[in-house]
Amino acid sequence: MNILIASIFSIDSYSRGIMPDVLQEQIANNPDANIYYLTCSNTFDVCYFNISKQPDICFRCKAGVSNTLSLIEGDFHSIKLSDLIINHDRELAQEFFQKNNKIDFDLNYENFEIGSSTLSTYISRSRDRDLLHVNQDYVHELASNALVTFLSVKRFIADKEIDLVYNFNGRQDYVRAILRAALANNIDCLNVERARLGGFVETYKNVLPHNIHNKWELVQECWDKSQLSQEEKLKIGSEFFERQKSGESIIFPSYTGEMKKGSLPKMIFNGNKNIVLFNSSDDEFAALGKEFDNPYYKDQLEALQVLTDFVGRSLSSHNLIIRMHPNLKGVTHEYATKILGLNKLYPNIFVISPESPADSYELIGIADKVISFGSTTGLEANYQGKPVILLGKGLYFYSIVAYVPKNISEIRVLLKKDLQPKPKDDTIKFGFYFLKGGKKTKYYFEDSSGEGIFFKKVRIHYYTFAQRFKSKLIQIAYKLFQLRIKL
Repeated sequence: MNILIASIFSIDSYSRGIMPDVLQEQIANNPDANIYYLTCSNTFDVCYFNISKQPDICFRCKAGVSNTLSLIEGDFHSIKLSDLIINHDRELAQEFFQKNNKIDFDLNYENFEIGSSTLSTYISRSRDRDLLHVNQDYVHELASNALVTFLSVKRFIADKEIDLVYNFNGRQDYVRAILRAALANNIDCLNVERARLGGFVETYKNVLPHNIHNKWELVQECWDKSQLSQEEKLKIGSEFFERQKSGESIIFPSYTGEMKKGSLPKMIFNGNKNIVLFNSSDDEFAALGKEFDNPYYKDQLEALQVLTDFVGRSLSSHNLIIRMHPNLKGVTHEYATKILGLNKLYPNIFVISPESPADSYELIGIADKVISFGSTTGLEANYQGKPVILLGKGLYFYSIVAYVPKNISEIRVLLKKDLQPKPKDDTIKFGFYFLKGGKKTKYYFEDSSGEGIFFKKVRIHYYTFAQRFKSKLIQIAYKLFQLRIKL
């Protein structure tokens, strides 16, 4: 058996600890297999974690990989992307981009969606969802490198007769190239992703971890196959939401610590019924494909403008309280800043900024109904017994958690109508999965903050004194003289 394990992002990514765990497990489980462990190791100067192309970051990444692999026991082949790439790959990429010099969502090469995977990196790093400043050199370089990666890995898989590929996440350019190279050869690709704190991972066969259908199937499978009693599962599923409310970070960063418990804007207490809308940072999903396209509106900004106008004109007995997601703090693009002005249009529209310490759980408490675009706040509102209207795609789109309108007309009906909350059954299944889903890793571990990553009880990445000295030397040479020293 021939196995390829790709850990392209090996700095500032959970991949740096998770993929060595995959490698050690595969060596143990398949002692007769030919196992290849693929890294970037400074093949490219730019990546998701080094947009500014700082050579000392590349050095630390490469050195960290070497240090970590020294902890591996057993036989495997350590290879770099530069070992696979030939001149013809670069020539093909150059020729392709001479004909296709615009990076957009529809830019594809064979089965590889170069445009959307590259823009996924760009949007995540710049928060420029509308691609106003996308025509930058590093974006084109990312796209070109991604195509070179796809071409070289696709050929390697065929030449070495690889039977199975392990990859990390698969969302951004270089790692998406690995996924598509495997599928181009009709080889299964297992995308590995962190499940939660403590050293738990999920595996997604031939799809991205963001796949809504697949996620819901995993949730149901985890619930149905559990040997625990129904009572125990219900208790654990409920426990997740109670722990989240207390401010504990389990899977996602908790913003509860930034809130002032019980704090609410005084002006919302005007005797009206309350429709509380929790928006999300939809730039995070802008490059994930049509599965995440909003079924009703162009984007959340358009949705908020339409809802503001409808509630302001037609539902004077209701408040529309828009709680902007804390993750939008500091975002200066129009899709975020325009929301702040919506409260000036009608007296019953209130906007709570991302910086506000207002307590989101108190907002759920005073809500007569909650609007979500797919964030976990919708799950938490359902758990608290509130009717939820879902106006976007999200983890629970295919489950029974929220009212999912058939069209825009039905949205207006749901806003006017007194609604009963949906049953909590599926919400508790999600809570159970968030605490019990995924697989416990054998060698990989995270501390309670998620910042400390360990492999075989060694903090990753660790560096020798000589490596730290060289990194500083490289950093100074680049900062003062723009020299890119490779040591």
